Amino acid sequence: MRNIRLIIGYDGTSFHGWQFQPGTRTVEGELVAGLSRVLREPVKLLAASRTDSGVHARGQAANFMTESSIDLLHLLRGANSTTPYDIAVFNAAEAPLDFHSTRDAIGKHYRYCMRLADMDEPIARRTHWWYRYQLDVDAMRAAAPLLTGTRDFRGLKVKSGRPNESTVRTVTDVALSQDGADLMIDIRGKGFMYKQVRSMVGMLVAAGRGRVRVADIPALLAGDPAQRRTEVAPPHGLTLMEVFYAPQSSAMHEETADN
Repeated sequence: MRNIRLIIGYDGTSFHGWQFQPGTRTVEGELVAGLSRVLREPVKLLAASRTDSGVHARGQAANFMTESSIDLLHLLRGANSTTPYDIAVFNAAEAPLDFHSTRDAIGKHYRYCMRLADMDEPIARRTHWWYRYQLDVDAMRAAAPLLTGTRDFRGLKVKSGRPNESTVRTVTDVALSQDGADLMIDIRGKGFMYKQVRSMVGMLVAAGRGRVRVADIPALLAGDPAQRRTEVAPPHGLTLMEVFYAPQSSAMHEETADN
């Protein structure tokens, strides 16, 4: 038996999220179908993040068990030839048998991209939130540290969220960078609630619009979600950049293949 870890990227525009749903186009569904054809056996994928509809990835991590003796380079090439154009498998590696992409993840890095311009650029529509209203980016930078640390984020919980999930989360870093009209918001943390990252972006945008005072943010984060005054940013601006693992859990055998 072998445990294979994959690093995967995808354009989430045309997918109904990561998680398999019968009769619906999902990233997991397409990958499982392709890998099963290559390996000629059923495949069960375990993923680090169940990204939502429209959300992209550059560094999604997933693993599966197999009895196949296929070498990793042929597996990688086969996976990329049997999956659609909007999915790419970048790397395949042998993992310890007890490695679990979901359970062993100790952190995730998401990036949210905005285009601050009067006119949208068509090529960026799939990956950027076009925002034509004036934003005070300095106010957003001042608000960013207030979204970090271990705290109760119940004020950002959405109605459609998972009912029993904890609202206490640890966010290690929120950083803003700007390149011309493009504003990037990088968010790193140990784990996030359903739509939490996009809700955090919405909070920063509210601060940038002057709709929320920076000093009020801690109280809003811990407040009643029914009274929230901020929006959830649209999904297409969000990309899962990387998933982090402790060295002992992610230690790979020497055999690896890169695309």
